[in-house]
Amino acid sequence: MRDQDNRKHERDSLFLMAELRLERDGAPYAVKLRNISDSGVMAEGSMRVIRGSEVFVDLCNIGLVAGKVAWAAGDRCGIAFDEAVESAKVRFPVTDVDLPEGDAESGDDIHTDSDADRGA
Repeated sequence: MRDQDNRKHERDSLFLMAELRLERDGAPYAVKLRNISDSGVMAEGSMRVIRGSEVFVDLCNIGLVAGKVAWAAGDRCGIAFDEAVESAKVRFPVTDVDLPEGDAESGDDIHTDSDADRGA
């Protein structure tokens, strides 16, 4: 069995876009996320990194996450996060949640029974 198969967290294959930075405030590289777990991600893009490099990945619904390059091969690399994340938040964006009619995005106010009681 290979070392990569001995993981603490299960991985999910996916295809999402994200930004990777070689420095916290550095220029972002657009990358494709090929798989993700709570402890890391496989990214594909034009950036060139070496094993052990500190990087920052901007994950949808989570934000900027620090990590280290665990391996690099061509335009792909594996990144181990410094701290575990809730990878389900990345896989299932909160913007896909159905909101009731009259939600804040449409600019309409949501009224409740208590609003009607107050004469709103």
